[in-house]
Amino acid sequence: MKKLGLILLLLIGFTKVHANCATGIVPVPVVDSVTVDLAGNITICWQPIVDPDLEFYTIFMVNPLTGANDSIDSVAIGTTCYTIPSGSNNSDNESIELGVVGVDICNNNSAVGANYHNTMWLRYTFDVCNASASLVWNDYDDFTSGPNVLYSIYVSVNAGPYTLAGTSLTPNYTYTGITQGPTYDFYVMAVENIGAGPYSSSSNDVNVPTSTFLKIPAFNYLYSATVVDSTEISLQFYVDTVADISSYNIKRATSLGGPYTNVGSVTAFTGMNPLVQYTDNSDVAANSTYYFYIVETVNTCGVAGNPSNIGRTIWLDVTSNDLEASNTLTITPYEGWLGNVKQYDVYRAVAGVWESSPVATLPAFTDTLIYVDDITDVFRGDGEYCYKIIATENLVAHVGGLPEATSISNEACTLHEPLLYVPNAFAPPSPYNPEFKPILTFSAPESYLFQIYNKWGQKIFETNDVNEAWNGRMHNTGKMSQVDSYVYVIKFTSAKGEEFSKRGVVTLVN
Repeated sequence: MKKLGLILLLLIGFTKVHANCATGIVPVPVVDSVTVDLAGNITICWQPIVDPDLEFYTIFMVNPLTGANDSIDSVAIGTTCYTIPSGSNNSDNESIELGVVGVDICNNNSAVGANYHNTMWLRYTFDVCNASASLVWNDYDDFTSGPNVLYSIYVSVNAGPYTLAGTSLTPNYTYTGITQGPTYDFYVMAVENIGAGPYSSSSNDVNVPTSTFLKIPAFNYLYSATVVDSTEISLQFYVDTVADISSYNIKRATSLGGPYTNVGSVTAFTGMNPLVQYTDNSDVAANSTYYFYIVETVNTCGVAGNPSNIGRTIWLDVTSNDLEASNTLTITPYEGWLGNVKQYDVYRAVAGVWESSPVATLPAFTDTLIYVDDITDVFRGDGEYCYKIIATENLVAHVGGLPEATSISNEACTLHEPLLYVPNAFAPPSPYNPEFKPILTFSAPESYLFQIYNKWGQKIFETNDVNEAWNGRMHNTGKMSQVDSYVYVIKFTSAKGEEFSKRGVVTLVN
């Protein structure tokens, strides 16, 4: 009887110690957080179960493909955190759902799925046009305190220490001010009780590469601005065709300080020649003034910037001096070349024909220059003299291996008043002065009239040929006129369209 009583006592005592084995109830562990560290490891932490029959904990993960609760590992009692190494989880690409259950010595489990927490999965989109990163993540709403969570966003620049970039009560945040070149890393920390804690959870780390930035032009160079005619100016500019540019604005002003107005644009396209040609014919008056030009890029986001160097056209003005037989040229310099100006060559056209060589070569200058051209050796034509200036750049290393640039001014012309010389006598028998002819310079020959009258008013000679002289005979074919005084009449029209006439007396002598 004593032996039977001892057995019953032991059974009763064993039943009291392992009460859960009888009830089958194991308390559910309270999970504090599931967090991802900067290395990509996932750690789940929970509060220990107070149960004398507890034997171990089992970690479960929701299978993202099947939705099943997969057991991934078991840990001994006394353990309150479990880590899944970065190489064994997919926290950078999805939200991972984890939970923990307690298992007693009788193999009873706490409820599976009653305390699952999701990791925060952080991802981003990069706004190229605004140079900002839009960060989004799933809510961390698994804290036992409820969904009132404050999210803190941390950033590291160039692998430096993480600093607080900002906070949010919603699972999104826009980080602005990203510049091209540095590397940017972000993670988000959720803190329960709107930041009061005590528990928190961190997201995965994301890296925002700045290689997706707009490619800024490495160069934008106004190579030359040259006058085509009074209404057109030709521009050449060299551009970086690799840059993310949609178009180029051509801007013009009449003073260096502006204002600059847009006179046209060139659309960028794949495979375009980096040396771009553009002709400005928008209300151009190149004979009246010079112009300043600048080329401005417009990137693929529609933002204008990266202006080129400023180029100024050469403006030429010319006035005539009939008494001194000279023309005065007023020249403004070219501006904007990388190598500055080497020289200015002055070219002249007489009677509409351009001379092959410059009449002068002038050194570089920085302000308006006055040059006087003596025309005493070129008295011919209708009195019109035209000039143009060709500027040449100094030797310099240009982007793209461009040669030294040139720029041509406007063509400026001036008209000289006709010059008329009439001898007062001539001697037909003499070998030295046998004919009578006015010497006329700068007149339009088609408007010329030359007449001779005797003292009785009879017209004895007439011609419209400026090169024909009176030889003293009646109409240049009859008998020789007697020694006497004769009246001459000269009428002509100048190159400016002005009518001139002169009447006088010439004496025919032996």
